[in-house]
Amino acid sequence: MIETSKLGKMEAIFLIVSITINHIILNSPQSIINLSGSSSLINVIYITIVALLLVLLICKLLGYFPHQNIINISEYLGGKFLKYAISFVYIFYFIFCVSIYLRSFCDNLKIIFFTRTPIIYLIILFILGTIICCRLGITAIIRANLIFMPLIIFSILFVFIANLGNFNFFNALPILGNGFDATFISGLSNLFAFSGIAFLYFIPSELKDSKEFKGIARSSVILSGILLLFSVAALLFLFPSTYSKNNILPLYLASRIIEFGRFFQRLDPLFLLIWIFSMTSYFSILVSYIVKIFIHTTKIKSNYLIIYIVSIICLLLSILPKNYSDVYFLQTQTFKYAVGIIVFGISFIILILATIKFKRKNHLLKGDKSIE
Repeated sequence: MIETSKLGKMEAIFLIVSITINHIILNSPQSIINLSGSSSLINVIYITIVALLLVLLICKLLGYFPHQNIINISEYLGGKFLKYAISFVYIFYFIFCVSIYLRSFCDNLKIIFFTRTPIIYLIILFILGTIICCRLGITAIIRANLIFMPLIIFSILFVFIANLGNFNFFNALPILGNGFDATFISGLSNLFAFSGIAFLYFIPSELKDSKEFKGIARSSVILSGILLLFSVAALLFLFPSTYSKNNILPLYLASRIIEFGRFFQRLDPLFLLIWIFSMTSYFSILVSYIVKIFIHTTKIKSNYLIIYIVSIICLLLSILPKNYSDVYFLQTQTFKYAVGIIVFGISFIILILATIKFKRKNHLLKGDKSIE
């Protein structure tokens, strides 16, 4: 059984934001610019507001079930069957995230640095790192995350600030970019950038003080939105949208441009090292939560066995895509639908239906008392 200490406020915020940050490092700013063009900054502000409103509603609904997660709430609503179904959905979703982002990041590393290294070797190295971290326990991972997150946040903000002199602000014209639809209607699909919201369905039962949950949720979305805005702005002002569309790790390319005289050049290896730690933490957090869900749902209590099995499955799935084009399609188009259906669809509907059942049950109980 995995033992975890209760999460403090900053630990919980950084846990949620770390998911968003790793998607920022890989592809979310690029994907937003591809869809919305020069109106990407408006789109980021728009989806941040929408995400914040959705999160406040999620907090309101979760407030009816204090100290419970989405698995417990599913069982309350539909019994064991729904509990197993939702557990499977989230296990599948987290495995998909690990597999596709593991392959994507290793593809990028191969293109940038390890051109002669077979991709499978890089994947195995990350899998081994993930296994080691998971064996140390989720508590150790979250505490390490608390140390590294300020560095990761600083690296993203530094890429923006250090490139101010290289910006072409006319890249933000025309204001509506690819049109009203790409900014506000189909642009809603860019909510996938806030996929870290998925953890809001799990952390209420893990907090030291459940009263801080709403503040944690709100702060996580706002901080994620700010980091996303700076990242999109850096890419939009540095590269034309057509240029960003075809590049590997555009945020890394933005870091390569940074220069401070003759002595401070090529800072990109330092940023890449920080992001490698960040990605390893990301994979470890997801695998650890897969283990927690599996243990919570089944009678298997050997967490080490589950860690090894899940890691091997992720490794095998990550080598299935034939090339980077397949990987890019999966981590943009397919991932968008996955986040929309699971995080903002199925889980949200379960919360609403469970709340209706809870209120109806309480109403009937009050009715019985009044009759007496």
